Amino acid sequence: MQTTPEIEATLSRLTDLCCDALQDDGAFNDEQAESLAKNLATNGWKQHSKNGPPLSTVLKNRVRTHCPEPAIHRGAAIDGVVAKVQRLYDQVSRFEDSVPREDSGEALPPRTLG
Repeated sequence: MQTTPEIEATLSRLTDLCCDALQDDGAFNDEQAESLAKNLATNGWKQHSKNGPPLSTVLKNRVRTHCPEPAIHRGAAIDGVVAKVQRLYDQVSRFEDSVPREDSGEALPPRTLG
């Protein structure tokens, strides 16, 4: 799977965020994760990953490589964190898919008053 530098940087930041959450008293930053998931959707993750594994699998593999010490003992925690990121990505990508693009020629539905 080939990615763009923007997608690679976002995946790297998501990996760091997941590793931070696996630390003893680490907390998962939902706001930052949502922003990064939106960045992935905006930069075309769906197109670049259509023949590859889902985002959760990509992140799980990266977390195990990037921070092996907590990952060895925290398999269930990794699953939970990457599942949360996957859900956030699914939510924002559905939203991105439903928003008409200015350059696509799609018209907005008529609005009614009342």
